[in-house]
Amino acid sequence: MEKREITGVQGQVNNIEVIFKEYYGSLCYFASQFLKNEEVIEDLVQDVFIALLEKKMLFQSEVHLKNFLYLSIRNSCLNYIRSTRSKDRYIASLAHEEQTEDFEESIILAEIHRELAAAVEKLPEECRKVFQLCYFQGLDNESAAQELGLSVNTVKAQKARGKKILRENLKDIFPLLMLLNPLF
Repeated sequence: MEKREITGVQGQVNNIEVIFKEYYGSLCYFASQFLKNEEVIEDLVQDVFIALLEKKMLFQSEVHLKNFLYLSIRNSCLNYIRSTRSKDRYIASLAHEEQTEDFEESIILAEIHRELAAAVEKLPEECRKVFQLCYFQGLDNESAAQELGLSVNTVKAQKARGKKILRENLKDIFPLLMLLNPLF
């Protein structure tokens, strides 16, 4: 596996845009396991990428990069929670829940979310639009049809087509998706 190098602000930036696009969504999802405020979550995730830019870092593998990103987000979330005194009860419950299994489960869920989002992006355009409106934005078939200027039957057909394509493209993680998401 190739080494991923992030060169600091003074030097040339390699791969940061690719890494940002690849991990931003899953890191936000992972942070949402700790925090509920989307603006704070987005700020913390962006801060981790800024820290990544400010230091020259060389990761031996993709796993090392993932570990750095997820641990940084986790620590940022915990530091944020600690810094807000109104969240004392939440800190106490979080300290109790802060077991390795929960942390690993959250990472697995974030990775599944990242793979699902990447697979949805690869769907044919009309199918992808229908899928995003119906499943990610929660619109019903009629509303999605109206927004896209399609018939309700076309929306239904595109949803079925999208599910079929995703089942095939995500066959390695499909059993997990079935357990975690009634969509499949």
